[in-house]
Amino acid sequence: MAEYEEMAATESRHVLEALIARHNARMLAMAELPPETVKPVMSALLAIGYMDFAFRKLGVNAKRPPSSYGGNWIDHLAWGTDSVYAAARLLFCGQFLGAATILRSQFERWAENAAYNTGVVHKQGESAASYAGRAWAKCHANYPFARRSIGPAESITDDAARPSWDEEVEQHSPDGPSITIGRDYAVYPVQLLESMSNFLHGRGPWVDLVHWEAGQLLSAQVPNSLTDASEALSDVITLILRQVRLCLAALAEEQGMNDLPLKILSSSLERQNGGAEPPRLQSLFPLLPASGLQTGTVAGLRDAAKAHSEVMRGKRPAGRLYQDDEFAHLHFYERRARAANWALTAFDMEKERNGELDFKHLDNRNFRYIVASEMAGIISVWLKGTPTGDAAASCSSALRTAYWLWLEDDDRALASLRIVLEQSARMRVWTEKPEKAEKLQASSSTTPKDWVKAAGWNRLSALTRALGEFSHSHANVRLDGAREILEKIQREDLDAEDSIHLARGHALDALTILLLGESINTATKLSPSIGNAFIEIVDDVLMDKGVLAKNREDLLNRTLAQKDAPRGDYSFHGPASALRKDRQMKNS
Repeated sequence: MAEYEEMAATESRHVLEALIARHNARMLAMAELPPETVKPVMSALLAIGYMDFAFRKLGVNAKRPPSSYGGNWIDHLAWGTDSVYAAARLLFCGQFLGAATILRSQFERWAENAAYNTGVVHKQGESAASYAGRAWAKCHANYPFARRSIGPAESITDDAARPSWDEEVEQHSPDGPSITIGRDYAVYPVQLLESMSNFLHGRGPWVDLVHWEAGQLLSAQVPNSLTDASEALSDVITLILRQVRLCLAALAEEQGMNDLPLKILSSSLERQNGGAEPPRLQSLFPLLPASGLQTGTVAGLRDAAKAHSEVMRGKRPAGRLYQDDEFAHLHFYERRARAANWALTAFDMEKERNGELDFKHLDNRNFRYIVASEMAGIISVWLKGTPTGDAAASCSSALRTAYWLWLEDDDRALASLRIVLEQSARMRVWTEKPEKAEKLQASSSTTPKDWVKAAGWNRLSALTRALGEFSHSHANVRLDGAREILEKIQREDLDAEDSIHLARGHALDALTILLLGESINTATKLSPSIGNAFIEIVDDVLMDKGVLAKNREDLLNRTLAQKDAPRGDYSFHGPASALRKDRQMKNS
């Protein structure tokens, strides 16, 4: 901190240069991640086995956006597989918090599929983790000879049986039932789900991973929890692929392709050594023209995607059979190629609509998000070992993930923004009301809503509700209603036709403004000179410091107007729809 104070005393631009240097150092350090991060993930990705071939045989849309949950069952199954690769990409970047955001929602979604297929019902008052543990264990008790059902199956629960995001509390349940992967490796779904959930709320033993990524730039001493978290999240990937594999085999049987199920259900690749070589660094970069969308990078991804397609047709594009780790990379690059192609298509559509492409505007936004995340990141260094430092680190990492996913039109960017909202509120309470924060921290019944309320942000209840919907993928989520809320809290002067397309970006900007305000506030309490430097940086290169406060107040008021906005209809349909209707008839 003394070094930053010295820079601040000289000129605020030196502090800005230091923040940008932190960002650049982290990007370069991604190429040197320790083997403990890479090996478990590569092993888990190998479990995809024959699935991509089966997808194509069963009619998947080969050009689908990786972030889309699909309009039919086969594309929805493919979305589950694409999602684990999206999470793996974030793990290879050291963004464990972002990876856990994706994997928890997928774990929920396929746990409900397992529950429906095996008749497991969510009991009133039962924790989500206990319910998921029973569902996974029953469905996989005799894997791969499990009962399989056809169709987009979800189990149904009463809303009261499953708390919403803002009412989730910290939980520490017994291990619960186990599932065997490979010959004798046991995993515990209850603990996997609880570990991810606690991590997403800034709690538990994995929190040091966000300090490593946000504050220590992936290059300091390896955190004690790195191995445990890498293996646990890789186990989640393996289970998700297993459940999708069951559904894929069932679909093949339904369509009379009797040669496919045995190949799809092979477990011979589970827990195999996938090597410690991560994908090429360029394939991990955010999809910006100057980084992940550079001509050479895109060309390389397209070449790999072409090779992947040739392999799916039974060819040998390399003139030989691929080794296991090469296969894992090939599947990864195919998905990154699709993501890049869709990003470039979006740019083309914008050019057609507006007559030009404003990459300068995109660069300015990128700069704003970098500065905001690095301000929180350096605060986490100064306050490491405190709840405020944990919150700052979580904000820094989650905002970075949110921006990267936003660039790919991925709704899970909003799930990461949910973390930014909760942890920004937590920063504020610890900074402004430390006695209140102590009580909230000590209570096992404290919810995210309590932190937002204590921060004085009750007017944001509609925003917390909307972002919370995107944090889950269970049968009760209502994404359309949540999206309408995000649309309506934007400025009133926006064109109605464009507003729905700008809602995600507006949410990203809104949470960035909240985080900038709390970073300035916390930094000022630590060091007035650094706080003043942060204010000058915002005023000089981001936005007028008066506008920063005004925009936050406007956001609070616009969101308050939506406090009673309905959530709308359920987003996922199938067997769950009939069960909901039956339940409503019984209740009436």
